[in-house]
Order: sequence, then structure tokens, then C-alpha cells
Amino acid sequence: MDYTTPPRAPWAGGQGRPIAELVDVLGGEVFDHPEEHGFGECDAETMQQLRRARGAPETLVRIYRALPPGLGQINAGDWITLSWEYARQHAMRDDTAAHDWPIVYADVPAWAVLSDGTDLDEYGYAGPPLAGLEDHVVDP
Repeated sequence: MDYTTPPRAPWAGGQGRPIAELVDVLGGEVFDHPEEHGFGECDAETMQQLRRARGAPETLVRIYRALPPGLGQINAGDWITLSWEYARQHAMRDDTAAHDWPIVYADVPAWAVLSDGTDLDEYGYAGPPLAGLEDHVVDP
């Protein structure tokens, strides 16, 4: 089963900028009015992490990714999110909870999380490969 989807996630050297520089991409109002950016669905966990990372590229943030069972890795160039809830939405495969994918997560420095400024829920990962991540089953 293919779990990669076009288009490509924001990447280093491309259209992506570290979330520590998000204010340079979207302006300072993004922290006061996130609903005016992207699709307006940004949740509290994402905003908390973005505020903590503002101007602090070494600050650790938690990234999430829904994957088929047993893969347990996040690679440079993968789509990621800063929200458990957003990852949970992407873990759902159909109407049967038993078919849902697990979620993996890791704490990484903010410089490794890239945004292209189009969506506050979706980011690209630009750090070293993260392997051996534990599958976390999504509660129905």
C-alpha cells in the first residue's frame, strides 16, 4: 500500500522555511489570527508548538505522522503535522476503526520542521531519518 502522496511536502532549499521563521513567511498576525491562514482549522496543540518555536530553531516540537502499521519511521521530505488530532484524521482509512493506521511521533528541533506558508496543519520534515518509532493506535 502506497502511503506517499503528491504534492511534495515543503523541503529545505525549496519553498520550505523552518517554523521558527514562520513570522517571516506569514507575518506576526499568524499567532493572533491563525484562522486567517491556510484553511482556518489550526488547533490549539499546533499553535502552542508554533508559539514556542517562534524565533527559537533549537526548541523541541513534537511531530506526528500516520503510517501503515509497522513502518515506524519519518524521513526527510515526509509530510508531518504538529497536531495529534490532525494526524488522527489522516490515520482513518474508512468507516472501520480496525483499518485505521497508527500514528508515530517524535520530538525534533524546530529547524527540522518546514512550512511553505499555505497550511498551518501540514509541514515537511527536514531532519535526519527517525527510525524505530512506536506505533500508537488511534482511539475510535
